[in-house]
Amino acid sequence: MPSSFFENANLAASTKTANILAGDINEFVPYPAVVNIYAVSSAANVNITVLADSDVAIDDKEIVAIGTTLDKSQHLVDSFAVGAGTRLAATLRETGAVATTDVLTSFEIVPL
Repeated sequence: MPSSFFENANLAASTKTANILAGDINEFVPYPAVVNIYAVSSAANVNITVLADSDVAIDDKEIVAIGTTLDKSQHLVDSFAVGAGTRLAATLRETGAVATTDVLTSFEIVPL
C-alpha cells in the first residue's frame, strides 16, 4: 500500500499552504481505496483540509496531536473511501500566531 510522508517545516503564522500532494504519487488514487491521513504538529492551531475531487473529505479540521514524531498508531486524523482515479488535494492552515510551526503528515492508500 503506497504511503507518502511530508514535512512542512516553518509554517508561517496565519498562512495556508498550497496543495501538499501536488506532484506526488498519491495525488491521483489508481484504484478504489481507503485513504488514511495521519498528522502531528509541533504547536497547536494547525488545521488540515482535504478534497477528494470536488468533495470535501476533511474541512479545516484541527490537528490535535502535538509533538515532533509521527506515530501512525496514535495520530490518525481521518480516513475515508475513494473511487479509482480520484484526485486528492490537501492544504494546511496555521490559525494562531506561532511563526515556526512544523507539521508532519502521512497519506496512506489502502486498496479495497
